[in-house]
Amino acid sequence: MTNLAQYVLWAADRTEPLLNQLPQATVDVLVSSLQEGNSSVTTLDGTKVRVMRRKSGAYTALVVSSDPDRVSSKRLMETDLNAILAAASTVDITLKNAEARTRRLLHNLKSLTAKTSQEIFDIARQDRLLGSPREAVPYVASEISNNIEGTARALLEILKHQAAQKAEYTAFDRLSGRLDPRNIERHSIHRVLMNVFYLFFGEFVSKKVRAEVDKTLLQAVFDYDSIHVCIYYLVENAAKYVRPNSELKVTSHEDGAGLVDIRFSMESLVIQPSEVERIFDEGYSGMKAVQGKLSGAGIGLYLARAMAKLNKGRLTVIPGKPSIGSEYARNSFILTLPAA
Repeated sequence: MTNLAQYVLWAADRTEPLLNQLPQATVDVLVSSLQEGNSSVTTLDGTKVRVMRRKSGAYTALVVSSDPDRVSSKRLMETDLNAILAAASTVDITLKNAEARTRRLLHNLKSLTAKTSQEIFDIARQDRLLGSPREAVPYVASEISNNIEGTARALLEILKHQAAQKAEYTAFDRLSGRLDPRNIERHSIHRVLMNVFYLFFGEFVSKKVRAEVDKTLLQAVFDYDSIHVCIYYLVENAAKYVRPNSELKVTSHEDGAGLVDIRFSMESLVIQPSEVERIFDEGYSGMKAVQGKLSGAGIGLYLARAMAKLNKGRLTVIPGKPSIGSEYARNSFILTLPAA
């Protein structure tokens, strides 16, 4: 044992420890020989150590140290133990948040995989695809030739599902660590916008929404994958909440202070003044979206803002005032990034 102290921390609602710096066999021996609230000096792997175990609320901690000062001083060990117990709830919440994000990732990936499979099965029957391998290719070719337009739509939907899967992976990865400085480069704003928009043009067409993206030559400095995710969720949000038979316009300009503003202007569901910041909170859905049964998991705008912040940018909204009796207003979402 080389550290001043090593810890094990348990929560009452978990079978596995929140934190464990000791071999499990050692933990089992110490727990069986030391009651809660007690402290003792013993020998562990030939080394003299002090062991202390204590419970506080829903948490129990065990600390072991071979440091001579701690072996001789119970008070020092109590200080160590109290410190880990004081931090226990924070450790617990952090771990639960990480687990929730992992569950959400797995759920969303399963859902997207199922949607992709369904697009294929809408073109060709599943039972025929799982039949004779020799007959599968001619059968699929025949189904495609008889339904060229439907196949084209299915392929575009599959591309969108794949982009959504990549967005999920990227957001999970970026929120779990830091941006690699080597990936922060100059990029064409128009290119990254169009790489996302083409995935959603079908939805805009079906809602009779005219989506217009200015052909700007401006560039910004960012990590491509994470800003692609940011824009993906912004456009997905627009496609979901924009008013049918309206216009979505995307413009870009430099603000003169080394930043580029990318403005998404549209008629979309009303954003109440009290929601201007809340719509970017994880798990929050707008009032009008909930009332219209259009709300999702309340994740998209949260992740979009998180990706912007990772790139030293920001994401804000300027809500418009609705007409009397209307559910829609002229809203603008503004993504600000460092200019190239």
